[in-house]
Amino acid sequence: MKKKIIKSKKSQKEIKKSEKAILKTSVDVIIKSVIIVISAVILASIYTGIRAITGIDNKKDNASTIVTPTIQTTDAVPTATTTATVVYKIPSKYKYLFKEVKSKDDIPKIHLEEAKVLYESGKALFIDARGITEYNQSHIPGSISIMVGEAASKIPQLTDVLKDKVLVPYCHGVGCHLSDKVAYALYDAGYRKIAIYFGGWPEWTNAKMPIEEYQPPEQYKHLFKEADNEKNITEITLDEAKFLFDNMLANFLDVDYTDKFNKIHIDRAINFPIDKVDQYLPGYDNFLKQKPVVIYCHGNGGKARSVAQKLYKAGYRKVLLFIQGLKKWEQANYPVYKNPYAK
Repeated sequence: MKKKIIKSKKSQKEIKKSEKAILKTSVDVIIKSVIIVISAVILASIYTGIRAITGIDNKKDNASTIVTPTIQTTDAVPTATTTATVVYKIPSKYKYLFKEVKSKDDIPKIHLEEAKVLYESGKALFIDARGITEYNQSHIPGSISIMVGEAASKIPQLTDVLKDKVLVPYCHGVGCHLSDKVAYALYDAGYRKIAIYFGGWPEWTNAKMPIEEYQPPEQYKHLFKEADNEKNITEITLDEAKFLFDNMLANFLDVDYTDKFNKIHIDRAINFPIDKVDQYLPGYDNFLKQKPVVIYCHGNGGKARSVAQKLYKAGYRKVLLFIQGLKKWEQANYPVYKNPYAK
């Protein structure tokens, strides 16, 4: 009986001893695991710090690359796409141009100096009151077309375009009242920031201010170039003459004698007789500069060539020769004027 009790006590001691051993082993494992985790964290922190300092980017391939945002400081150099905003400062003496008028009589009539201020301010909208053909040929950049006959119906359709702008109608300059009539139509429609550019298109172009020009089809571009010299003036075909005529892109000059012109001539042509060139030139200066000039006569081209050379010497370079022009025009059954009472 005593032997059994001794064995039982012995077994219990062994069990306790075994439990202590297991516990010790477990603790050792936990401690080692904690050490490993702590070591891994320390190593990771050290590695990350090295990457941050040296700028090393561990890119293995495009799929695994992580793109991090770049913070731009105030000392960074601007890129090429960065543009500075230029604020136009209106000179104090011109600030009246940007104020509302109280009546039609108060609408200012301005010239180039004021028009330039309005144009450069970006706060004005120029309105071309000339014919649509002239507008299509060339106009002040950014301007829109409103002709007198269409003003009442067109203005209400342009609310978004006209609002918050100083409206500046212009036409053919001093003596032309198309711009006045458009200005009054704008006033009647409720607009109050208006200035009439009295100097108009002639003043603007004579001052070499910016213009927007019509761009003709490629096959007709040569018709708008200046002649190289008086002996090398471009001779145009019937097709080219008709293109210029239909689009009102040139002025036609009939340079034959007045009695012949009065009998028959190309429709809308102007008589500029060969025997009166010197007499006519001063009064036709602006007319001859507006567009290319198509010169023709009633014969085989001798008079046309002679007048074209005179115009070139006088400083007019956009001259075109339409040799046998009237004959070709009539044969093609194109528009002509015939005096029904001429013999």
